[in-house]
Amino acid sequence: MSTSPTGYKNKIQLKKESKKNMIWNRGKTIGRGGFGLVSIANVQHQTGDQFPPIIAVKTAKVSASNSLVEEKKLLDLFKECPCILHCFGDDVTTEENEELYNIELEYASGGCLADRKGLPDNIVRQHTKSILIALSHVHKLGYVHCDVKPHNVLLVADSLHSRNKGIGEIAKLADFGSAKNIKDDQDNKEFRGTVLYAAPESIIHQEYQPESDIWALGCTVLHMITGKSPWKVEKRAKAEDVLYKIGCSHELPDIPSKASKEAKDFLKKCLIKNPKERWTADMLLSHPFLASIGDSHQQHCGRQKHRFPKLFRGFSPMHQCFHVHNRVQACQVQV
Repeated sequence: MSTSPTGYKNKIQLKKESKKNMIWNRGKTIGRGGFGLVSIANVQHQTGDQFPPIIAVKTAKVSASNSLVEEKKLLDLFKECPCILHCFGDDVTTEENEELYNIELEYASGGCLADRKGLPDNIVRQHTKSILIALSHVHKLGYVHCDVKPHNVLLVADSLHSRNKGIGEIAKLADFGSAKNIKDDQDNKEFRGTVLYAAPESIIHQEYQPESDIWALGCTVLHMITGKSPWKVEKRAKAEDVLYKIGCSHELPDIPSKASKEAKDFLKKCLIKNPKERWTADMLLSHPFLASIGDSHQQHCGRQKHRFPKLFRGFSPMHQCFHVHNRVQACQVQV
């Protein structure tokens, strides 16, 4: 149940686009995290046709909204990328005598990649290319996502799926609550992200560079292929043992034998202990594993970007996956 009354109405006036108004109804809560909560919302009225009929509203108390405000700034910065979840705007509302800060987001009716188990090869390739397009854009603008994982890749309905080999969904990178500027080293001692998808250098030294996102991408591709965590962890395993295994040992995640030759080579370019030896996002976009997708994929996503037809109507709400940002003490063992 949502913490605010179902059916609450609010008129939004986007701060940077004051002529775009809409009225929305807050629906049920579909996700919770360290930032607050996420609700589904129905757009009841709008000026023009800029918004889809269903959106997601990410909400935090105004008094604890710094992280969400920063995420909104990043989403504005990344708005030209068709493979990053789109943000329509932000506002402050008063609900149950409490001031709330909201950002209005594209609704991912397909949930997240973590919900999908053992995807077919052609879909793995398609989603991998989408994630790489997003990472290439983020890295070129001087940022690192710091928490790439299946839970933060959302699946948005594709209105042009008949022209897109029938896949019907576009993978979009989301949740920039852990993101950082590449040049910002002041808080490198703080762990960001999710341990099982974190790069070795992030575990050992809390270092976050574009190469760290590439390791996490490799782990995410493994999950798409196997439907399982990239690391095998026993239920009784101690936290320090898991941290040592990922950050300090010579072990690598297992690449399944069922993966194609191209997929195996692609993963080997991502899952390298030495970050300087990993391929960049742009290099990986040219890898044979993605050759069958073709250059039309990015153009297709671009056509999708500002199209909000009635395709969203009739979809039953599905849970999106949102991450609670935990702080962990990484191992400091010398290799």
